[in-house]
Amino acid sequence: MRALFPSARADLSPKRLIWRETITPTPLSRCYPVRITYRIGRFPDVRVLGPALEGRPGESIPHLFSNGTLCLHLENEWSSDMLVVHTTVPWTSEWLLNYEIWLATGTWYGGGEWPPRRQANSTPLPNIARSRRRRANRRRPG
Repeated sequence: MRALFPSARADLSPKRLIWRETITPTPLSRCYPVRITYRIGRFPDVRVLGPALEGRPGESIPHLFSNGTLCLHLENEWSSDMLVVHTTVPWTSEWLLNYEIWLATGTWYGGGEWPPRRQANSTPLPNIARSRRRRANRRRPG
């Protein structure tokens, strides 16, 4: 990642990578500071740090989970043997371009499935699904 993005900041531990960089999808686009967090055994978690993403009047932003992370791929389109620099980073740039087009036109041209369908008990789960499952399990009587 450092070879392709020398100005990026990265924090690396044995089980987690946090990568921060500004992505500009096209020369006419805004600059978006993003943070990609990758934990072993989970999908990379991508957040736009600024400017705040805005929706269209009466519409929520497509392909954006309620916890603010981007929906970049279907469950079977990413695996832990793929390199984040060759998958998640370009997919993030593509998502941002499609977001800008959607903001201007109201049409999402990025394809995909929204909301995404997840198979029951499949792994890895996106962070939001895992959090909801934990909360639901805590509420169940013993």
